[in-house]
Amino acid sequence: MKFFLQNVGWKSKVTLKRATFSISINKLVAVGSSLKKGQTLYCYLAADEQQRPLMVVYLDGKEKEQENTPAKTDVTDI
Repeated sequence: MKFFLQNVGWKSKVTLKRATFSISINKLVAVGSSLKKGQTLYCYLAADEQQRPLMVVYLDGKEKEQENTPAKTDVTDI
């Protein structure tokens, strides 16, 4: 799987409310992606080629398609 970065980016702060951590999504991104309050998003942890941690969030409400490769060797070009 390859990712194509678009010219949209934002900085998010991690917040803690009781026992739940949250991050925010820019309102323009949420509106432009037709996100609704309460919608389920699927998120996955990954690492780039420099082993920097990243999170992939699918905004269409669908899970990642399963591949037949083990998680340790699941490398994605970014």
